[in-house]
Amino acid sequence: MTLSELKDKQIAIWGMGREGQASFKYLKDIYPNKTITVINIQPLDGFEGNPFIPEADFLDHLDELDVIIKSPGISYYHEYVAKILEKGITLTSATNLWFSIERKGKVIATTGSNGKSTTSALLYHILRKLDLNAELGGNIGTPLLSLPDDADYYVVELSSYQTCDLKYAPDIAVLLNLFPEHIQWHKSHENYYNDKCNLLRRGATINIVNYDEERTINIAPNTIFFNDRKAIHFIENSIFDNQAKIGDTDQFPLIGDHNLENLCAALTICKELKLNLPDCLEASNSYPGLAHRLQMLGEIGDHYYVNDSISTDPEATIAALKALCNKTVTLIAGGENREQNYDELCNLIDDQNINAVITTYETGPRIFNGINRAQKIAVKTLKEAVKTAQAVTPTGGYILLSPASPSYDAFKDFEERGDLFIKYAQS
Repeated sequence: MTLSELKDKQIAIWGMGREGQASFKYLKDIYPNKTITVINIQPLDGFEGNPFIPEADFLDHLDELDVIIKSPGISYYHEYVAKILEKGITLTSATNLWFSIERKGKVIATTGSNGKSTTSALLYHILRKLDLNAELGGNIGTPLLSLPDDADYYVVELSSYQTCDLKYAPDIAVLLNLFPEHIQWHKSHENYYNDKCNLLRRGATINIVNYDEERTINIAPNTIFFNDRKAIHFIENSIFDNQAKIGDTDQFPLIGDHNLENLCAALTICKELKLNLPDCLEASNSYPGLAHRLQMLGEIGDHYYVNDSISTDPEATIAALKALCNKTVTLIAGGENREQNYDELCNLIDDQNINAVITTYETGPRIFNGINRAQKIAVKTLKEAVKTAQAVTPTGGYILLSPASPSYDAFKDFEERGDLFIKYAQS
């Protein structure tokens, strides 16, 4: 479904979050006289003059619609989806609409369970530092339909919600890694892996994947690896392309081997764009990082604080602990239960001589019960967790929020959780 095909169609937008509202504005700019049906849990201000259907009732109105643009937060496995398709109604997304637009700029789309925001933002930073005309959007912040149409490079972060039903190919597709996630949306971990990997099946000119991620290696042709000793990889504090040294990472601002993997992924993209790799590596040294991703808050009172609220799976928290392995660390962990496996995380906690672990929220008891040797304390709230961590952490030690779980059992999102952690650290 392309934009030109929407001209004479009865269109509805299902879900009026940030992307749904951007889709509404975009279509109204193109077709100012068209009425667009709004499907949402409740009415919203600013859409007067357009039909509103409560989400609970909209199956009764399917005969009135030709096209439904589904927002990414609504699962493709929602019980309504099959009924929509049975009616012969076109179900699409803002992501597919954006990809259908012809443009001169190259599209680099990145997905992965962990690191996709960092890799996308890092690549965008490098391109801009090299004075290239680049735009950044997608899951990371700016909706795709809100991006200008005159860029030479579009750096696009895609979530599994957006790759699931993607019908188009970027110029370069990147899949960083796969870990169990988002089971509520995808209904199973296998669905999640399959929906992530759909990005690699779209026919991109180049597919870039992690050499260490075996599940992605044979999915698509034209595959290039990072973390491969025959390609771009790191050894200790140096980056190599095959055997040729690109440079050192002493000035790279992000800590942890997982961030060096993200850097290798970004540099692999740069290589395919025919950019000078030493210049790209130097540009990465001024990358400021993203909030809530191993965000070093510095010394506050007697302790150092690290906000890693983005860590919504155990693998991300494992990476955070490894990055701080030479520090005295008290970990705050726990959040929404999505049937993830915490055995490896708990084993690392016992083996790494963590000062203490403060567990909380839905997954708190699972993490608590999996720890055998490290000091562990169960609490009920993040505020209580921070106060407890302050009491048990030696002066000069690190208090790390890295929940290993999503946030939605107690918070609006991981940003709210991280912002409150900062507030409690400073109070």
